[in-house]
Amino acid sequence: MFLVKCGEDLRLDHRLETLFSVMNQVYALDPMCRQRKLQLRTYKVIPMTTCLGLIEWMQRTMTLKEFLQQAMTNSEYNFYYSNRGPAAAFQHWGLPHQSYVDLYKKYSWSDTVTAFRSRENLVPWDLLRRGYLRLSAGPEAYFTLKCNGATSHALLCVSHYIAGIGDRHLSNFMIDLDTGNMVGIDFGHAFGSATQFLGVPELMPFRLTRQIRNLSLPVGEKGLTQGTMIHALHALRTNHDLLLCTMDVFIKEPSLDWKQNAIKQSQKQTEQDELQLDQAWYPKQKIAYARRKLEGHNPAFITRDELKLGHSRSKGFDHFVRVVMGDSKHDIRAQLGPSGLTVDQQVACLLNQATDPNLLGRVWIGWEAWM
Repeated sequence: MFLVKCGEDLRLDHRLETLFSVMNQVYALDPMCRQRKLQLRTYKVIPMTTCLGLIEWMQRTMTLKEFLQQAMTNSEYNFYYSNRGPAAAFQHWGLPHQSYVDLYKKYSWSDTVTAFRSRENLVPWDLLRRGYLRLSAGPEAYFTLKCNGATSHALLCVSHYIAGIGDRHLSNFMIDLDTGNMVGIDFGHAFGSATQFLGVPELMPFRLTRQIRNLSLPVGEKGLTQGTMIHALHALRTNHDLLLCTMDVFIKEPSLDWKQNAIKQSQKQTEQDELQLDQAWYPKQKIAYARRKLEGHNPAFITRDELKLGHSRSKGFDHFVRVVMGDSKHDIRAQLGPSGLTVDQQVACLLNQATDPNLLGRVWIGWEAWM
């Protein structure tokens, strides 16, 4: 069964699914990944024209948003969407400033973290755990489904980070109701475009919010999630040449979206930059960022550089960068250099940036960072 999708160039999704299939081959050949049966779930994408295509319909799946909603009681659901819920609290906190730039400019680290933790506390801490419990026939099944969910999401995080997948709101994840595995969908923002082009730039490397972290309590992201990410990233960095060769198709035949993004960026270039441009400059630039990730560069520095491409003239640029780079008192990403990181250090920086309450407390309201 397939879904017909109009109005989008699905060549990007098709090529990303091909890239994920190559990553699966890498994971299958790596001893540590093979032992843990690390594999991304992929699906078929068939582009027919530049604005029409078919996407495989995944049976027995549900969006993460719907999965969490169904785990709520009626009173919890009504409260969540009431004028006392977390979204309303965020609007009340940020509304006096009218723009997201002001949230980065106005509030200190302590103000942002305190307000964000209070919004998190308006949501039951265990919704995702409850959802998996509802799927389970017994304790053993619950443990298996919960581990599958945590492991598959950690694998998604690393794989999507290399490909620069953004816009990871709750409706862009599916949960397999038979295995508990997480599946990523809708790759309209890839290779850093969510950071570079969105009006409210996405500054997180991936989604690792409270509900997902609590799936692995008591150790949270420091246990199964971190271990899975280390093994997966080690395998990808070891086979970086294969991945970069696979990405070469993005350079040779850029999609319609990439051509439009190239025009947007070229309009923001200085005259000196424009002299250096050729027909393939934009995709080459995007692949260069993927190479940096596979070479062990600090993710905060990469996010900063992607921000600069699209927001250097924004009045909020310096404030965005300040939050992205972190504070050496709190954040390991601010304590390490721009490059030469080991796999363990790179994963530590990624986890730090993805879970930073000073960053999550300022993101776009539709991302629902408190979940």
